[in-house]
Amino acid sequence: MKKSLKERIEALGLSYSRELTILFAIILAIAGIAVTAIILLKQFYIGIIALVVGIIAIYFYLSRYSSLEAKQRKDNVDQLMSLLSYFEIFISNGHNVYNSFKMLLPYADGFLQEAISSLLTQIDSDKSVGPYINFASKFDDRIVESLMLSIYQMVDNGESEIELNEFDILFSNIKEKQKEEMIDRKRKSLDLFNSIPLIGAGAVTIVLSLSIISIIGDYINVI
Repeated sequence: MKKSLKERIEALGLSYSRELTILFAIILAIAGIAVTAIILLKQFYIGIIALVVGIIAIYFYLSRYSSLEAKQRKDNVDQLMSLLSYFEIFISNGHNVYNSFKMLLPYADGFLQEAISSLLTQIDSDKSVGPYINFASKFDDRIVESLMLSIYQMVDNGESEIELNEFDILFSNIKEKQKEEMIDRKRKSLDLFNSIPLIGAGAVTIVLSLSIISIIGDYINVI
């Protein structure tokens, strides 16, 4: 079921009342500028520009929730990957899957702690693959689903060494892929940072060009 705006805001750990206050403040400020420009100053175009800028500002303010949710999902997956490194150690030391997940609880917090606790509760009453699929669905990521299915295979096949090795290979490949993606994102952010001086130089060039044209125009008018 689709979440309401209030549920989305609260799920991000933000204050719903504070977010609404800021949003209404933006709307009132824009409306005030537009009304002042159109009615008092008789500057119709300035008022229209203020309204357009305001609509764009409101759009970006609201759309940032999607960006925050995407970051939250990524952070949850990253934290899970860190926890599964401990899980891998616990399994290698002879602990079964259930106890290994239970041993992760002291290292988890917030969302992960709640998700793992729910998984353990479901496993107590359901020995099928269901609890593992339900756990993976909380992350909305195919990588987590693949890992949880691999973990269930360990349980279903008696937690043999073969299944453990298969999980180790899968987990190592996923961590390596994540590392490569992180390096790629870092490189792209640095490329963008390096392009900022060029953008600034271009903006300065445009401003200087317009200033020179304005000066020449004024000079011609004087002549």
